[in-house]
Amino acid sequence: MPKFIYQAREFSGAAASGALTAANADEATRLLRGEGKIVVSIREETSADHAVAAAGGSKKVKRDDVIYFATQLSVMVETGVPLPEALDAISDQTDHPGLREIIADLCDQVKSGTEFSAALERHPKIFGRLFVAMMRASEASGMMGQMLVRVSEYLEQERETRKRIKGAMTYPAFMLSFCILTVVALLAFVLPRFEKIYSTKGATLPAPTRFLLALSKVIVGYWPFLIVGLAGGIVALAYYLRTPSGRMMVDKIRISLPIIGAMYRKAYLARSLRTLATMVASGVDILDGLDITAQVAGNHYYAKVWTDLAGSVKEGSTLADPLFANKHVPRTISQMVSAGEKTGRLGMVLNRVANFCEDDLKNGVKTVTQMIEPLMIIIMGLLVGGIAISLLLPIFSISKVVAH
Repeated sequence: MPKFIYQAREFSGAAASGALTAANADEATRLLRGEGKIVVSIREETSADHAVAAAGGSKKVKRDDVIYFATQLSVMVETGVPLPEALDAISDQTDHPGLREIIADLCDQVKSGTEFSAALERHPKIFGRLFVAMMRASEASGMMGQMLVRVSEYLEQERETRKRIKGAMTYPAFMLSFCILTVVALLAFVLPRFEKIYSTKGATLPAPTRFLLALSKVIVGYWPFLIVGLAGGIVALAYYLRTPSGRMMVDKIRISLPIIGAMYRKAYLARSLRTLATMVASGVDILDGLDITAQVAGNHYYAKVWTDLAGSVKEGSTLADPLFANKHVPRTISQMVSAGEKTGRLGMVLNRVANFCEDDLKNGVKTVTQMIEPLMIIIMGLLVGGIAISLLLPIFSISKVVAH
């Protein structure tokens, strides 16, 4: 039976793509609907797809590779090089084997008369709907060079945003891991020595000391079972987090956490507004722009902001009115969007708002980093210090223990 490549959306609003085997496209669509997916596009797999998949499977195409491709192509197109020749030249000098085959496929498609946007759409995991939508708009306006510049700028800004978030989370993750390893080492190797000392005295130990000694016995005596249980728990958790309800739970936790939650909320809002601003400035239809914005939002609750907004716009509402009623969008941003609509400068205003949100995110990341560092030191100090004090409590009452 043939294999069909599809793009779809979960009922939660998350984007999904992949391939499945079915007798025909109708049956494939029916199977996807049975899995709870809303089909966006579906097509039969071709021999070119096999070749590209085989070439790209050995090494993943990274976002940096796509940015470099878009930047190179924009320079060549803006200097007057025909698109097929530009693609051919970039393919020849690209070191990445997977990307080289993909660009060669794009070149072949364009030479055969296929529109560039349609050729890009054959590789949804590499270029994404935003890239495709902007190229489709450039084909209608004849401004491909400028659109490619906007694409590369957008991808670079998105990469910087991801780096800021990862950078802010790396330190606390490292400190927390180090803290856990330190506590486990104390419980597994240090406490058993104290347990031998105290057991010979026969005195009643303080409750914190008894608790830690019991915990140490569990770790030392049952460590194989603990490791198996921990591994099973991690596997089960990983499986659950791949489900729609698991992803929704993680999305909810991220935006609800103290200190860190504010940073995540700013990141999702900045990414969404930058995407929408890029779409509107590029001439993409507002409903398509909202749909793409929902897909790249990165969080179920922020994706719902834009899907609900698209529904309101379809019914004749303005952009700003539903935003005023949404708790995930600050009122100041809603007011700026409203002003942009009233003055007919929505694209320019959205760009300014996106810049404002990205600057706010930078300050938010800096604030989170400054707050997390002393907080992690305090947490580590409390845990390690608590263990140390619990071990020393019997020594503080040495007259009762030693005299026994």
